[in-house]
Amino acid sequence: MRTLKKYTTDNVEELKEGVISRAADIFYAFRFLRLLTTPWEKMGAFKHGIIDKNGKRIKEKKLQFPHEKSVYTIFHKLVFSLKRLLNKLPFGKTKLASYATALFLIKEHTNMSEKQIRKIMDKVELDLDWDNLPIQENNWFQAINGNLNPGVYTLVNNIASYETGETIAKANTRIRVEESTKPYSEFLGCSFFKVLHQKTGQEIFIHNGDIVR
Repeated sequence: MRTLKKYTTDNVEELKEGVISRAADIFYAFRFLRLLTTPWEKMGAFKHGIIDKNGKRIKEKKLQFPHEKSVYTIFHKLVFSLKRLLNKLPFGKTKLASYATALFLIKEHTNMSEKQIRKIMDKVELDLDWDNLPIQENNWFQAINGNLNPGVYTLVNNIASYETGETIAKANTRIRVEESTKPYSEFLGCSFFKVLHQKTGQEIFIHNGDIVR
């Protein structure tokens, strides 16, 4: 005879947190897919003069009002960055590296799982082989244990800030790795590392397909 589990107050709190977490995932998944499939001209950010018809930020436009800030949040910036890459199909290998990094930043911001993000992207009908994306080419930058070797590297892609969503690390600028660095996370078959961008002094996430030496 199966013994029924007894739920305590702690169990109830765990259940509540689980329901809230799933609801947040569904909310982000819906917004993520909707933003990817909405034409630029129909975006709230475009209607308010924040981005142009190609999804690029209009620097002269200052965000002063709540309704403007609500259509150009960190989440919007990250998804817009990915959407601009999608508009450049077919992908070259460099774009695929940027694509993976953009998705990773969205994953970090939303806490969605890799499985959920793959499911969303499959709905965009990109016809990608997720297990064989040709983006991790520079394995010699990593030691046998998977750590990123110390040294100065040059970025081959623009990298956005995981705190603001804005592009802060430009291609052809440098990062410095002071010591052997363990992967921060694994995503889409890539090891992602948190490193220091020399020019801005800010931490960014990269994988070894984002750098050359």
